[in-house]
Amino acid sequence: MYRNTISRRDARRIYDRLGTRLDRADRFEGQARALALDLLQATPGQHVLHVGVGTGATHAALQRCVGPTGLVAGCDLAYGMLNLTRRRADTPLCQGDAAWLPFGAQCFDRLFSSYVLDLLPLDDIPLVLAEFRRVVRPAGRIVLVSLTEGIDLPSRLFVAGWKLIYRLDPQRLGGCRPLQLSRLLGNTGCTVERCVVLQHGFPSEVLVGVAPGTANTSTT
Repeated sequence: MYRNTISRRDARRIYDRLGTRLDRADRFEGQARALALDLLQATPGQHVLHVGVGTGATHAALQRCVGPTGLVAGCDLAYGMLNLTRRRADTPLCQGDAAWLPFGAQCFDRLFSSYVLDLLPLDDIPLVLAEFRRVVRPAGRIVLVSLTEGIDLPSRLFVAGWKLIYRLDPQRLGGCRPLQLSRLLGNTGCTVERCVVLQHGFPSEVLVGVAPGTANTSTT
């Protein structure tokens, strides 16, 4: 597993430049993201934090889940992604780093992040997951999606080719590389369930982390 990846400055530049072309990744990521949204179990009235809003399509789906009585807040490093999301969803958005979320402790019932952690330096990931855990209420859910290692021959070949390209030019792949994060998420104190979704040979890890404690139903 590569410990380092592209810089935050390069990540911002790449994703600002990609714009709506990022939607094409749904060919490989759409099924995993759809499953993750189901596993999030966001319901009307809840407060959800979306880290890495992308082009706004997923953000709009989250907004539909919580309805007019709920709240979806979004955070992204790239201004271009935030601007696209504003066109698709009318929710609070902020530019920021996942390792230093500008929110108080236990503000959210749910946290959703897809294809973000797999472009961060490995040493930063525990810091980010600790932040995710900090802002989620007791019994709240953290659902993560990332590129992962292959589980059958086609997906292993896919990942082998991906790693070769990454070694030569990580910026070409947006800085993303395969990760396995269940142990790191478990280190935050969450109970973790994991599954792998294959789409056209592209393996995605879907993690559900449930924070310890009892939910306060008066806040949802």
